[in-house]
Amino acid sequence: MKIRHNDIEINAENPFKDCRLERKSYAVVLTDLVKNFKEGFVLAIDSEWGTGKTTFVKMWRQYLENNEFKTLYFN
Repeated sequence: MKIRHNDIEINAENPFKDCRLERKSYAVVLTDLVKNFKEGFVLAIDSEWGTGKTTFVKMWRQYLENNEFKTLYFN
C-alpha cells in the first residue's frame, strides 16, 4: 500500500500565504542564521514522517529566492 499526498502550491510572491501553521517565523529565524555563516554549514530539519518538513523547505526555498539567495533543492 502506498500513501501519497498532494503537494500544495507555493505562491511565488508570498510563499507562506496559504500556510496554516505560521511557519514564516521559523523561516525568518533560519534565514538570519544562514546570513551569518559566510563559510557555509549543514542544517538538518528532523521530524516524524508527515509533519510538513518538505512543505516547509519548499516554502522557505521560495522565501530565500525572493530575498536573493541562491538555492538548490535535492530530495
